[in-house]
Amino acid sequence: MKVAVIGGGVMGAATSWRLTKRGADVVCFDRYSPPHANGSSHGESRIIRTAYFEGSYYVPLLQEAFGLWRELESTSGEQLLRMTGALYIGSPTSEAVAGAQRSAEEHGLDIEVLSGKELQKRYRAHVAREDVAVVDKQAGILNPEGAVAAMLAQVPEVRRDTRVNTVDELLGDFDKVVIAAGPWTPELLEWLPLKIERQVHTWFAIARDADWFSLDRCPVFIRETDDFGYFFGFPTLDGVTVKMGRHHDGDYTDPEHIQRRVDDADLDPLRLIASTYLRGVSGHVRRTITCMYTNTPDHDFVVDFSPRDERVVILSPCSGHGFKFAPIIGDIAADLVCDEKTGRDISHFSASRFAPSS
Repeated sequence: MKVAVIGGGVMGAATSWRLTKRGADVVCFDRYSPPHANGSSHGESRIIRTAYFEGSYYVPLLQEAFGLWRELESTSGEQLLRMTGALYIGSPTSEAVAGAQRSAEEHGLDIEVLSGKELQKRYRAHVAREDVAVVDKQAGILNPEGAVAAMLAQVPEVRRDTRVNTVDELLGDFDKVVIAAGPWTPELLEWLPLKIERQVHTWFAIARDADWFSLDRCPVFIRETDDFGYFFGFPTLDGVTVKMGRHHDGDYTDPEHIQRRVDDADLDPLRLIASTYLRGVSGHVRRTITCMYTNTPDHDFVVDFSPRDERVVILSPCSGHGFKFAPIIGDIAADLVCDEKTGRDISHFSASRFAPSS
């Protein structure tokens, strides 16, 4: 079977890897040369976690994803996943805290709930205020550039710097097509109501004595606040900076017109967040990046056959929380391509929920 995969970001790379493993004749197309910094699969670090507050139906997929990440490490010889645990911080009724507890209860996950006083005593980087925290034991950090490179290294044919303008131009030469184009998906599926959101990540300098940001003392963290919405951060990977960002705060854009320059309008809210909720973080910016979220209206994924042509599989509109799922989503895409069905529960990710009625 000949399969074209459009997109060499993490979802396309994962799909190409899993299809190649099953013996499909795969060609992965990307308009740039992945791994690159033009889309959504870059920036040194991504969070992987298990007590998923976005919906308990994601948890079984995450539990499978961990094993596939370890398989990729074994195959490639690269370290891609470092376990740190995760903190979800917010009011007791916040989505971050209550949603994580619901997922943990439903799936029997290993979590711990900390009072504000306990949070501040154990994890000194955080200012507790009136918040509590859920400690997710099965969580850590992924290397995005390393992951994409490792996946694509398993694929015999990757056509870099090759733009695909329409799906139809491939269907004459390939039996199946997988669309994993991230923020370029609207060019190929005009009926899918996606919005592309600009996101800024920054690395702030930390105080020399702020050793509580070390990998063994600082879990990755997501905090839900009344004044700034969600923000997230990582332990230091270089000993001198910490990476931070806000979640779903960006302007809508498109890949051809995104503002790549980061200015004080982007950075000042992050500086205020750092000074309000963290200790030992300066306002001095060492570096920044921009990336893009490809958002569905309900922020759930699309992983399904196209309602217009079952030779086409759609995936990767992941609304800013998909990277960690890539190997299991790639394996599900391989199920759909090779078996025309999957045993995994993807009922929440149907394309038909957005398809216009004919």
